[in-house]
Amino acid sequence: MKKIFITGLLFFFSVVTWSQKDSVFVVNIKYNYVVRGNEARNVTFKGAYDLFLLPDYGISVFDKEESKSVVLNKSITDSNIATWMPKGNNLSTLFKNYVKNEMFLKRDINFRFFVQKDSLTIFDWDIKEETKTILGYTCQAAKTTFRGRIYEAWFTTALPVSGPWKFDGLPGAILEVNSLDEYVNWTAVAIVAKNQKPDFAVPDNPFLEDKALTWSEFKTLYKEKAIAASKYVTKEGDKLNIVTPRMGIERYIEEDDKDYQADKVLKKIGNGSN
Repeated sequence: MKKIFITGLLFFFSVVTWSQKDSVFVVNIKYNYVVRGNEARNVTFKGAYDLFLLPDYGISVFDKEESKSVVLNKSITDSNIATWMPKGNNLSTLFKNYVKNEMFLKRDINFRFFVQKDSLTIFDWDIKEETKTILGYTCQAAKTTFRGRIYEAWFTTALPVSGPWKFDGLPGAILEVNSLDEYVNWTAVAIVAKNQKPDFAVPDNPFLEDKALTWSEFKTLYKEKAIAASKYVTKEGDKLNIVTPRMGIERYIEEDDKDYQADKVLKKIGNGSN
Protein backbone atom coordinates (compact mmCIF):
# COMPACT_ATOMS: atom_id res chain seq x y z
CA MET A 1 0.00 0.00 0.00
CA LYS A 2 1.13 3.53 -0.71
CA LYS A 3 -0.37 6.77 0.56
CA ILE A 4 0.01 9.89 -1.56
CA PHE A 5 -1.05 13.50 -1.48
CA ILE A 6 -1.59 15.46 -4.69
CA THR A 7 1.08 18.07 -5.37
CA GLY A 8 1.76 20.50 -8.16
CA LEU A 9 4.75 18.38 -9.18
CA LEU A 10 2.46 15.41 -9.84
CA PHE A 11 0.46 17.30 -12.44
CA PHE A 12 3.42 19.07 -14.01
CA PHE A 13 5.20 15.72 -14.45
CA SER A 14 2.14 14.62 -16.37
CA VAL A 15 2.26 17.77 -18.50
CA VAL A 16 5.91 17.27 -19.40
CA THR A 17 5.24 13.63 -20.26
CA TRP A 18 2.39 14.35 -22.63
CA SER A 19 3.08 17.75 -24.21
CA GLN A 20 4.78 18.25 -27.57
CA LYS A 21 6.17 21.47 -28.98
CA ASP A 22 4.07 21.52 -32.13
CA SER A 23 0.84 20.20 -30.63
CA VAL A 24 -1.47 20.19 -27.63
CA PHE A 25 -2.52 16.95 -25.99
CA VAL A 26 -6.29 16.76 -25.51
CA VAL A 27 -8.20 14.18 -23.49
CA ASN A 28 -11.96 13.67 -23.49
CA ILE A 29 -13.39 11.06 -21.10
CA LYS A 30 -17.11 10.35 -21.03
CA TYR A 31 -18.58 9.14 -17.75
CA ASN A 32 -21.84 7.63 -16.63
CA TYR A 33 -22.88 9.12 -13.29
CA VAL A 34 -25.31 7.26 -11.02
CA VAL A 35 -26.79 8.16 -7.62
CA ARG A 36 -28.66 5.65 -5.47
CA GLY A 37 -30.10 8.06 -2.96
CA ASN A 38 -32.56 6.01 -0.94
CA GLU A 39 -32.27 3.31 1.70
CA ALA A 40 -32.98 0.56 -0.85
CA ARG A 41 -30.15 1.93 -3.03
CA ASN A 42 -32.38 2.21 -6.09
CA VAL A 43 -31.23 4.58 -8.83
CA THR A 44 -32.54 8.08 -8.06
CA PHE A 45 -30.45 9.98 -10.63
CA LYS A 46 -28.28 9.15 -13.60
CA GLY A 47 -26.59 11.24 -16.24
CA ALA A 48 -23.81 11.41 -18.82
CA TYR A 49 -20.85 13.73 -18.24
CA ASP A 50 -17.77 14.82 -20.19
CA LEU A 51 -14.31 15.48 -18.83
CA PHE A 52 -12.34 17.78 -21.15
CA LEU A 53 -8.65 17.97 -20.19
CA LEU A 54 -5.85 20.18 -21.54
CA PRO A 55 -2.81 19.10 -19.50
CA ASP A 56 -0.50 21.49 -21.37
CA TYR A 57 -2.54 24.41 -19.99
CA GLY A 58 -3.28 22.83 -16.62
CA ILE A 59 -7.04 23.04 -17.14
CA SER A 60 -9.94 20.60 -17.09
CA VAL A 61 -13.71 20.97 -17.36
CA PHE A 62 -16.28 18.45 -16.15
CA ASP A 63 -19.80 19.05 -17.49
CA LYS A 64 -23.04 17.38 -18.48
CA GLU A 65 -22.92 15.72 -21.89
CA GLU A 66 -26.37 17.08 -22.78
CA SER A 67 -25.04 20.62 -22.75
CA LYS A 68 -23.07 19.84 -25.94
CA SER A 69 -20.37 22.08 -24.53
CA VAL A 70 -17.63 19.60 -25.39
CA VAL A 71 -16.94 18.73 -29.03
CA LEU A 72 -14.37 16.04 -29.68
CA ASN A 73 -14.65 13.88 -32.77
CA LYS A 74 -12.20 11.16 -33.77
CA SER A 75 -12.96 11.56 -37.48
CA ILE A 76 -12.15 15.29 -37.67
CA THR A 77 -8.51 16.14 -38.34
CA ASP A 78 -8.47 19.97 -38.18
CA SER A 79 -7.25 21.92 -35.15
CA ASN A 80 -10.67 22.83 -33.82
CA ILE A 81 -11.94 19.40 -32.82
CA ALA A 82 -11.91 20.19 -29.10
CA THR A 83 -13.75 23.16 -27.66
CA TRP A 84 -15.61 24.04 -24.50
CA MET A 85 -17.64 27.18 -23.96
CA PRO A 86 -19.56 28.06 -20.78
CA LYS A 87 -23.32 27.97 -21.23
CA GLY A 88 -26.25 29.24 -19.18
CA ASN A 89 -25.77 29.15 -15.43
CA ASN A 90 -23.16 26.37 -15.56
CA LEU A 91 -24.94 24.48 -12.81
CA SER A 92 -23.34 21.17 -13.85
CA THR A 93 -19.87 22.57 -14.60
CA LEU A 94 -16.77 21.89 -12.54
CA PHE A 95 -13.66 23.83 -13.58
CA LYS A 96 -10.18 22.79 -12.40
CA ASN A 97 -7.00 24.86 -12.60
CA TYR A 98 -4.04 22.62 -11.78
CA VAL A 99 -1.52 25.47 -11.97
CA LYS A 100 -3.31 27.39 -9.19
CA ASN A 101 -4.41 24.24 -7.33
CA GLU A 102 -8.09 25.19 -7.31
CA MET A 103 -11.48 24.11 -8.62
CA PHE A 104 -14.82 25.86 -8.91
CA LEU A 105 -18.41 24.66 -9.11
CA LYS A 106 -21.93 25.73 -8.12
CA ARG A 107 -23.75 24.01 -5.27
CA ASP A 108 -27.18 24.83 -3.92
CA ILE A 109 -28.32 25.64 -0.41
CA ASN A 110 -32.11 25.41 -0.13
CA PHE A 111 -32.44 25.88 -3.93
CA ARG A 112 -30.16 28.93 -4.11
CA PHE A 113 -26.83 28.37 -5.87
CA PHE A 114 -23.45 29.55 -4.62
CA VAL A 115 -20.03 29.25 -6.25
CA GLN A 116 -17.79 26.97 -4.22
CA LYS A 117 -14.00 27.14 -4.49
CA ASP A 118 -12.10 24.08 -3.37
CA SER A 119 -8.50 22.90 -3.36
CA LEU A 120 -7.15 19.99 -5.38
CA THR A 121 -5.10 18.89 -2.35
CA ILE A 122 -8.09 17.46 -0.47
CA PHE A 123 -7.54 13.75 -1.10
CA ASP A 124 -5.37 11.35 0.87
CA TRP A 125 -5.19 8.28 -1.36
CA ASP A 126 -4.13 4.81 -0.30
CA ILE A 127 -2.95 3.03 -3.45
CA LYS A 128 -3.62 -0.71 -3.58
CA GLU A 129 -2.04 -3.57 -5.53
CA GLU A 130 -5.25 -4.66 -7.30
CA THR A 131 -5.58 -3.96 -11.03
CA LYS A 132 -8.28 -4.32 -13.67
CA THR A 133 -8.85 -3.21 -17.27
CA ILE A 134 -11.24 -0.37 -18.13
CA LEU A 135 -11.76 0.53 -21.81
CA GLY A 136 -8.47 -1.13 -22.69
CA TYR A 137 -6.48 0.74 -20.02
CA THR A 138 -4.81 -1.11 -17.16
CA CYS A 139 -6.04 0.54 -13.96
CA GLN A 140 -4.90 0.31 -10.36
CA ALA A 141 -7.11 0.60 -7.28
CA ALA A 142 -6.92 3.33 -4.64
CA LYS A 143 -9.08 4.19 -1.63
CA THR A 144 -9.80 7.36 0.29
CA THR A 145 -12.16 8.72 2.92
CA PHE A 146 -13.67 11.96 1.71
CA ARG A 147 -16.20 14.12 3.52
CA GLY A 148 -18.38 11.42 4.96
CA ARG A 149 -17.84 8.46 2.65
CA ILE A 150 -15.20 5.87 1.77
CA TYR A 151 -14.41 5.67 -1.95
CA GLU A 152 -12.64 3.19 -4.18
CA ALA A 153 -11.15 4.56 -7.40
CA TRP A 154 -9.46 3.00 -10.41
CA PHE A 155 -6.79 5.04 -12.23
CA THR A 156 -4.46 4.57 -15.19
CA THR A 157 -0.99 6.05 -15.53
CA ALA A 158 -1.38 5.80 -19.32
CA LEU A 159 -3.35 9.07 -19.26
CA PRO A 160 -2.56 12.41 -17.54
CA VAL A 161 -3.69 13.30 -14.02
CA SER A 162 -7.44 13.97 -13.98
CA GLY A 163 -10.71 12.66 -12.61
CA PRO A 164 -14.49 13.03 -12.60
CA TRP A 165 -16.20 15.66 -10.44
CA LYS A 166 -13.88 16.72 -7.57
CA PHE A 167 -11.89 13.50 -7.61
CA ASP A 168 -8.23 13.95 -8.49
CA GLY A 169 -4.73 13.58 -7.16
CA LEU A 170 -3.74 10.09 -8.28
CA PRO A 171 -0.76 9.60 -10.63
CA GLY A 172 -2.97 9.27 -13.70
CA ALA A 173 -6.54 9.56 -14.95
CA ILE A 174 -9.29 8.22 -12.70
CA LEU A 175 -11.66 6.13 -14.81
CA GLU A 176 -13.98 4.83 -12.09
CA VAL A 177 -15.06 5.95 -8.61
CA ASN A 178 -17.42 4.05 -6.30
CA SER A 179 -18.57 4.92 -2.80
CA LEU A 180 -18.45 1.77 -0.70
CA ASP A 181 -21.99 2.41 0.57
CA GLU A 182 -23.16 2.28 -3.10
CA TYR A 183 -24.57 5.83 -2.90
CA VAL A 184 -22.72 7.21 -5.93
CA ASN A 185 -20.66 6.01 -8.89
CA TRP A 186 -18.76 7.48 -11.83
CA THR A 187 -17.65 5.12 -14.63
CA ALA A 188 -15.77 6.00 -17.83
CA VAL A 189 -17.56 4.71 -20.93
CA ALA A 190 -15.51 6.30 -23.75
CA ILE A 191 -12.09 7.92 -24.11
CA VAL A 192 -10.48 10.02 -26.85
CA ALA A 193 -6.87 11.10 -26.26
CA LYS A 194 -4.77 12.63 -29.03
CA ASN A 195 -2.45 15.49 -30.00
CA GLN A 196 -4.02 18.50 -31.71
CA LYS A 197 -2.79 21.73 -33.24
CA PRO A 198 -2.54 24.37 -30.50
CA ASP A 199 -4.55 27.14 -32.20
CA PHE A 200 -7.95 26.71 -30.53
CA ALA A 201 -9.43 28.73 -27.68
CA VAL A 202 -8.38 27.64 -24.19
CA PRO A 203 -11.41 27.34 -21.88
CA ASP A 204 -11.96 30.21 -19.48
CA ASN A 205 -13.10 29.81 -15.90
CA PRO A 206 -16.83 30.70 -16.07
CA PHE A 207 -16.91 31.48 -12.33
CA LEU A 208 -14.20 34.13 -12.15
CA GLU A 209 -16.68 37.00 -11.87
CA ASP A 210 -18.58 35.33 -9.02
CA LYS A 211 -17.86 35.56 -5.33
CA ALA A 212 -16.59 32.14 -4.34
CA LEU A 213 -17.00 30.48 -0.96
CA THR A 214 -14.36 28.17 0.46
CA TRP A 215 -15.48 24.72 1.61
CA SER A 216 -15.46 25.89 5.23
CA GLU A 217 -17.50 29.01 4.38
CA PHE A 218 -19.96 26.96 2.34
CA LYS A 219 -20.49 24.48 5.21
CA THR A 220 -21.05 27.32 7.68
CA LEU A 221 -23.58 29.02 5.42
CA TYR A 222 -25.30 25.69 4.69
CA LYS A 223 -25.78 25.08 8.42
CA GLU A 224 -27.04 28.61 9.04
CA LYS A 225 -29.60 28.30 6.24
CA ALA A 226 -30.66 24.85 7.45
CA ILE A 227 -31.32 26.14 10.98
CA ALA A 228 -33.16 29.21 9.66
CA ALA A 229 -35.32 27.07 7.36
CA SER A 230 -36.22 24.70 10.19
CA LYS A 231 -37.61 27.65 12.15
CA TYR A 232 -39.58 29.15 9.25
CA VAL A 233 -42.91 30.74 10.16
CA THR A 234 -45.49 31.94 7.59
CA LYS A 235 -47.20 35.33 7.69
CA GLU A 236 -50.19 33.54 9.13
CA GLY A 237 -48.07 32.33 12.01
CA ASP A 238 -47.92 28.70 10.94
CA LYS A 239 -44.61 26.99 11.63
CA LEU A 240 -43.38 24.76 8.82
CA ASN A 241 -41.08 21.78 9.27
CA ILE A 242 -38.49 22.51 6.56
CA VAL A 243 -35.82 19.86 6.84
CA THR A 244 -32.46 20.31 5.10
CA PRO A 245 -30.34 17.16 4.67
CA ARG A 246 -27.01 17.02 6.46
CA MET A 247 -25.35 15.18 3.61
CA GLY A 248 -25.43 14.83 -0.16
CA ILE A 249 -22.35 13.43 -1.86
CA GLU A 250 -20.39 15.39 0.74
CA ARG A 251 -21.27 15.88 4.42
CA TYR A 252 -22.38 19.45 5.14
CA ILE A 253 -23.59 19.12 8.75
CA GLU A 254 -21.88 16.67 11.06
CA GLU A 255 -23.88 13.74 12.41
CA ASP A 256 -23.21 14.73 16.03
CA ASP A 257 -23.93 18.44 15.52
CA LYS A 258 -26.17 19.68 18.36
CA ASP A 259 -27.17 23.01 16.78
CA TYR A 260 -29.19 21.48 13.96
CA GLN A 261 -31.67 18.81 15.03
CA ALA A 262 -34.64 19.34 12.69
CA ASP A 263 -34.02 16.16 10.72
CA LYS A 264 -33.69 14.01 13.84
CA VAL A 265 -36.77 15.55 15.46
CA LEU A 266 -38.88 14.95 12.34
CA LYS A 267 -37.61 11.37 12.08
CA LYS A 268 -38.48 10.83 15.73
CA ILE A 269 -42.02 12.15 15.13
CA GLY A 270 -42.37 9.95 12.06
CA ASN A 271 -41.44 6.92 14.09
CA GLY A 272 -44.13 7.77 16.66
CA SER A 273 -41.65 8.39 19.46
CA ASN A 274 -42.27 10.81 22.30
